[in-house]
Amino acid sequence: MRQSRPPLVRMQYIDQQLRGNTYPNCTSIAGHFEVSTKSIQRDVDYMRDLLHAPIGFDSKKNGYYYAKKEWTFLPSTTLDRQEAEALIVTKKVLAQYQGTPYYQEVSRALDKVLQYLPGTLLPSQLSEIYSFESFTPSAIDPHFFALIEDAIRNKVKINLTYRAFWNSQETERVLQPYRLHYSHTKENWTLFGYCELRKEIRSFIVSRIKQVSLTKTPFSIPDTFSIDRYIEESFDQIHEEETMDIAIRFTPYQAQWIKEHRWHSTQVIEEQQDGSVILKMRIGALNAVMHWVMRYGKEAEVLEPKELRQMITEELRLTRKLYKPVR
Repeated sequence: MRQSRPPLVRMQYIDQQLRGNTYPNCTSIAGHFEVSTKSIQRDVDYMRDLLHAPIGFDSKKNGYYYAKKEWTFLPSTTLDRQEAEALIVTKKVLAQYQGTPYYQEVSRALDKVLQYLPGTLLPSQLSEIYSFESFTPSAIDPHFFALIEDAIRNKVKINLTYRAFWNSQETERVLQPYRLHYSHTKENWTLFGYCELRKEIRSFIVSRIKQVSLTKTPFSIPDTFSIDRYIEESFDQIHEEETMDIAIRFTPYQAQWIKEHRWHSTQVIEEQQDGSVILKMRIGALNAVMHWVMRYGKEAEVLEPKELRQMITEELRLTRKLYKPVR
């Protein structure tokens, strides 16, 4: 139905008619969209009063016209087909993030742009071309998220109650919040900041935060510290100051996958004659590396350091005890 078209689409049509010197009036435009003349009058008033469109009315021709031809109507909203399709796909990708911070705001912003698409270009036309794997994001309290944002923006400390993953205990601490960071691999939001309880930079999964409150105490990030570099040097969101050289051999079966990805800022990949690869990095978070390597099972072997090999050996020993032969 034509009346379902939003006001801005009607205004685009009015603009086209005025540029074509057709001298449209409220009655003719209302008939085209099957809406009331009052709706069209509001559209014209909006264009004239808020968009400063130089719209005049010719009583002899009983229609509107542009007094200044050089005026343009929202030129930035003109989309070619590829741009329009890209926005439709973006909208579909965004649907996977329902319930996450900024979903509603970004979704509404896209809808305002997508209303300019011609009626012949519909999202359903792309549904047979693209599909996206959905996921269930961890629940985040939007009020907590907003408070953390304000604290980072205004550089004030926050009181934080946090539930640890490894023992589910809740602790209260004062935090100097530095950065909210989203990980696509982990599918979660992480808060990085200086923890006054532990006296060091720590990371906190936002969905595990149980309580947040703002303080009036300001803080400043040391000039010698770079949060971007800190995140870049982390592995699997874990950062350790003491680092060591790590070398992992991946079989030819996994080699292509390893070569296609950037695992760490320090990585070097050495291709071997048999088709395998050796991934070298300088990292301090050995426990995080251990769990990552074990995902690949027999397709990955730690070459160094010795401490990491021993950690995996012990982990496999304990795992084997869980799988004793059934009698």
